Amino acid sequence: MTWRLIIASVLLLLPQISSGQAVDIAAQIQSAALSADDAGATGRFYELRNNLPAWNGSAAARANAKRATAVLADAAREGLDPARYRVFTGSWNPGAGDVALTSALLRYMCDLAIGRPELRGVDRDMALPVRTIDAPWLLHEALLQGELERMLVTLIPPHPEYAMLKAALAVTPDDQLVANMERWRWLPAYLEPDRIMVNTAAADLQMWLGGKLVLTSRVVVGTRANPSPMLRAEGVGITVNPSWTVPHSIATKEILPKLKASRTYLQKNDMVLLNGPAGDPHGLTVNWRAMRPGSFPYRIRQRPGPRNPLGQIKIELPNQFDVYLHDTSSKAAFVRTDRHLSHGCVRVEQILPLASYALSADPGTLDKITALIGTGETRYLAMPKRLPVYFVYWTATQDLSNNLTLHQDIYGRDQRLISALRAKPVRVASSSPDCLRG
Repeated sequence: MTWRLIIASVLLLLPQISSGQAVDIAAQIQSAALSADDAGATGRFYELRNNLPAWNGSAAARANAKRATAVLADAAREGLDPARYRVFTGSWNPGAGDVALTSALLRYMCDLAIGRPELRGVDRDMALPVRTIDAPWLLHEALLQGELERMLVTLIPPHPEYAMLKAALAVTPDDQLVANMERWRWLPAYLEPDRIMVNTAAADLQMWLGGKLVLTSRVVVGTRANPSPMLRAEGVGITVNPSWTVPHSIATKEILPKLKASRTYLQKNDMVLLNGPAGDPHGLTVNWRAMRPGSFPYRIRQRPGPRNPLGQIKIELPNQFDVYLHDTSSKAAFVRTDRHLSHGCVRVEQILPLASYALSADPGTLDKITALIGTGETRYLAMPKRLPVYFVYWTATQDLSNNLTLHQDIYGRDQRLISALRAKPVRVASSSPDCLRG
């Protein structure tokens, strides 16, 4: 069905209502709103309007209804499924028709501005901030001011990368583009001018200061089995010559087998037991061969030095996944095409300039860090202000020549998201609580 036929079919549900009749159908609108899937959003919208119809009663209202229906029918332009916004009333009464269009439009507004909330849960290792909009109030004010079309345009993510994906989708419809557009909707509408962006799909990093790109770097990120998460964290400082407290999973899966083969492994690799036998920091008296992974009681720390996998710099990012940005003692991995090699943390090729920019724009900061590295001592330097760091997953990006580049879906996030996007659409639009909050 073409969008013109869709508009016509919806408008048939909205017979002409005179202003005198508007009050008579208030009860019908209220009843229909309470029975809609999005009772919270739709009900609040009509409360703001004193239960008056939104899409009929005047030429302006009818014009708004035509525009709203055209936008819903053309949702595929934004990588959204028009089937989610089809208007079904189950009734020919004017109140039900008015509510059905409102409910569909409120859902579209939320989907466009902040993404579908149920899709954010497709991957559990995701901790991007939850965004909210007050869709009922926005729609009410837009109709009141005669600015429906302008309001709907403001909900489109303003990022240039989103616009690039949208343009590419118009030429070549592709689920991978749609998945990337959805993930862009999960980010703030306006990103901080000072920020670090890590694309774990492409294994690269960008640093922005004052809204300008000042640094790019290759990075090493998590393997397929140990994917780097999607999250927003904040850098609070850098540690020079860091020690490494070995995660329990690595200690049991990787270090314990080496200790079974050689009890001097910790000693040879500058490692100590933080809670080992008294007077035995390297566990030389421990019967490692008899120890099982499930009963491993020790915490292991590797001292700063050339063998330390964190290298000479660690950028501290407190977060629930305990991932961070750091240097590495294994530089050769940066020249590889596939740089999905870590346990989840991110090794940065250009770690020194990155750390310097994170602390200060003063060129002398780099010399200060280099001098501290030379001492061999562990030092912590606090950042003057917290620095946002985003771990994102873009499998469709734009290169320096503005060409679309597609990356392998190494973590399967596209595949899982596309499967969820293809799930059977809900008959009548519903809005999440995120659409009710400002």
